[in-house]
Amino acid sequence: MLLAGLLYSSWPLGYWLNPSVESRLASDLEALHEPFNWLFITMDISCGIFIAMGCWKLFELARGGADYRSRFGLLVAIGAAMAFGFFTALDAILPLNCLEGMPNCQTPLRNPYFVIHGVFSIGSIVALTVSILAIWLVIFRSNERFYSLIHLTPAAFLVVWAGFGLLTMDLVLHGESSGLAQHFFIAFCSLWLVSLPYFTRSIVRSQPIPVG
Repeated sequence: MLLAGLLYSSWPLGYWLNPSVESRLASDLEALHEPFNWLFITMDISCGIFIAMGCWKLFELARGGADYRSRFGLLVAIGAAMAFGFFTALDAILPLNCLEGMPNCQTPLRNPYFVIHGVFSIGSIVALTVSILAIWLVIFRSNERFYSLIHLTPAAFLVVWAGFGLLTMDLVLHGESSGLAQHFFIAFCSLWLVSLPYFTRSIVRSQPIPVG
């Protein structure tokens, strides 16, 4: 999951490999005919593969302990994280065919590449939100001391996540570049990918081992 988080945050390489689009959306780095687009595509696909591998191991860990309600919440959180990796890989497999605003590039709503990319991006955002919310609910519903000490952490993730959504909406409504907001989103996603194994392991260890 650590490798997945590092691979997902590939946009800083754009400042070096393709400075002409580094301030635009990270997806522009993967657009067809852009320099080194193959590298960014490969990193995102590899990220999806590593997420799938990590979540598979987390599934095994979650099924090995915790009570039914906590186990269900963990499985939902892990499954949503896997869906996030799936959408990330699909976005990379089907990159944009041009850069928005460039000559001979259709407007986003008329360009099927942009529409498909937008659908997958929304899917990834929804999946990540479900993953964070599921972990928070597992922690919030428990009276264990472990939970009482850390329940504010995923809650803070949710607050920051909501703040990101409002910031992005404001930028879009004012017609301003949302590159900075998306870079923040990418870093936030990477942070959650790295944090998820810790929460899963801690929740399982804090629960009694099921008998029978």
